[in-house]
Amino acid sequence: MKKAFTLLELTVVIVVVAILSVVMIPRFSDSKLREAADQIISHIRYTQHLAMIDDRYNPADQDWPKERWQIGFWQCTNNDWYYIVGHDLDHGGGIGAGEAAVNPSDKRIMFTSNACDLDENESGEILITKKYGISNVVFSDSCGDNKYIAFDDQGRPYKSTLGANTLDIIYDRCDITFSSADGNFTISIEPETGYVHMTEINS
Repeated sequence: MKKAFTLLELTVVIVVVAILSVVMIPRFSDSKLREAADQIISHIRYTQHLAMIDDRYNPADQDWPKERWQIGFWQCTNNDWYYIVGHDLDHGGGIGAGEAAVNPSDKRIMFTSNACDLDENESGEILITKKYGISNVVFSDSCGDNKYIAFDDQGRPYKSTLGANTLDIIYDRCDITFSSADGNFTISIEPETGYVHMTEINS
């Protein structure tokens, strides 16, 4: 005897598929934003981790805070956005290729020049316009006047210490908003604890 779907069973299947499509479509549409947010959050936390296992305190050197691990967001010469992770070991006021962190996922350095022409040793993940379509990055006032966030050996966030002092600790939540044609999301860094999380996403 042949078995076939009854009209009722077919109707139930169609209803279930319709419900699943309504629930899942919004998730697919913002998946690129979420992927970008997850990567950036991961790398901010990685920067914090590096700072916590590498205490740069040196009472004999007043410029020792420049050596704290930090993440910086910049624009290429073509206005694309990228970021670097490293520390200013030579106190030169910037982070060079030899001072950059190694990306755990691809074993390449998290650095490029502002021309954004990667060489074989530089991680492509840091080019967030090219990879995710990020068109703008905006920092809240509490993050400071620059585009760097540093961490100390306790994981506390600081405004950039490239040319600053130990007093530039962040006292209010630092919000960084990333925009693209697909929408925007905000990553927040909490004061004192340095807890990093996504607080908003709009697609």
